[in-house]
Amino acid sequence: MDVKYFIVLVFVLSITEQIFSKSIQNITSLEEDTINSRLELLETKLTLLENERGKQPVLFYAIIKQSEFSLNKYSTVVFETIIINEGGHYNNNDGIFVALRDGIYMFSWTVCTVNAAYIIMELVVEEKVISSTGEKEVDSSSYSSASMTAFCRMNKDEHAWIRTTGWNTENYIHSKDQYSRTSFLGLLIH
Repeated sequence: MDVKYFIVLVFVLSITEQIFSKSIQNITSLEEDTINSRLELLETKLTLLENERGKQPVLFYAIIKQSEFSLNKYSTVVFETIIINEGGHYNNNDGIFVALRDGIYMFSWTVCTVNAAYIIMELVVEEKVISSTGEKEVDSSSYSSASMTAFCRMNKDEHAWIRTTGWNTENYIHSKDQYSRTSFLGLLIH
């Protein structure tokens, strides 16, 4: 091989190596930037998902399915049949709801009775009465019901429940298929 060609070949190889190394370096740099921004985006999305998991829904609806019974004054009403309990904060064994976090909660309940009986129930949050409703059936062979909806502010881990009032010594609940149902629902609004 001639020395001229050899020098030209070395020169061309030297320039080609610089071009390739420069373009590879530029591509690598762009790829690193892209990877870094994608990682930042994924970290942001992961943080949002973790925050949303902490904000799981709070919603329950429970009924007294098939019962007739009386309760004394200041008795907690246990709604034993859960229809929905998102987050699992209502306990159908003791009738008590526990707040997942601070916020404004909405509660609604319906009370049912029959045959000239009394039933008056109230929403209680940490021993504070929020609201009440009830019914006294005046006709000895009919069914009646009353409902109430209330909003209240609750702190994390506070308790809410429905109980009979001190107004009457015997509170009669009637809740059966094809008649009015005694029920309790709650949800976190804000």
